[in-house]
Amino acid sequence: MDIVLRRRAVFTGLRPFFGDEELLSAVALWERKYAVQPAFALSGFIAQCCVRPELKSQRGPMLRAVVGALDLPAAQLLPDPGSQLQGAATLVQRTTHPGADDKTSMFVILLSTMLTLVDPSLQGIVRTRLLSQLGELKIEGLRRQALHDWLAGHVSAVAYSYSLDLLQIFINQAYVEMCEALGPVKTDQLLAQAIRRAEVQGESLSFRVHDLL
Repeated sequence: MDIVLRRRAVFTGLRPFFGDEELLSAVALWERKYAVQPAFALSGFIAQCCVRPELKSQRGPMLRAVVGALDLPAAQLLPDPGSQLQGAATLVQRTTHPGADDKTSMFVILLSTMLTLVDPSLQGIVRTRLLSQLGELKIEGLRRQALHDWLAGHVSAVAYSYSLDLLQIFINQAYVEMCEALGPVKTDQLLAQAIRRAEVQGESLSFRVHDLL
């Protein structure tokens, strides 16, 4: 199948499970990361789509629906969502700030620095907890997916801006996870070190790192 037919199949298979915005975000994710992957990678794609807790129980039916749609004749597939994907991207660009604002950029610097100061196993624990936290928050589809991809380590930058309250939640949760693993004294030492580094790296930003704490 060429990419248009496969995109139509993914769109058709996921249609019963998502609203319009989340559906387009999911198809865009497939096209960006999974379109050239082998069929068995679909399970990873479905898992990445199910960021909300209520969707996790739907992973099996969702995967079966997409796999089944890939076997359908073209006449039974929904129309290609390609133009809708472009329209959704244009709408987001018109209604949101392009790229991250200074507070979000400082958040990225601080949290990234905190993670580099601990071993990979603890990094994984922190990332998993933050992704779980993300699933409990009400964030619209494209912004949720962008933050999910960054927290999971799939991308190196955050494409959108987020509220200070939300960013503080993630810093606090990372701190709590580090305290449970390392103890409060060691964690406070690492946090102080991360803050000093973030102040240097983010000196050109018009946002104070301490406002994230």
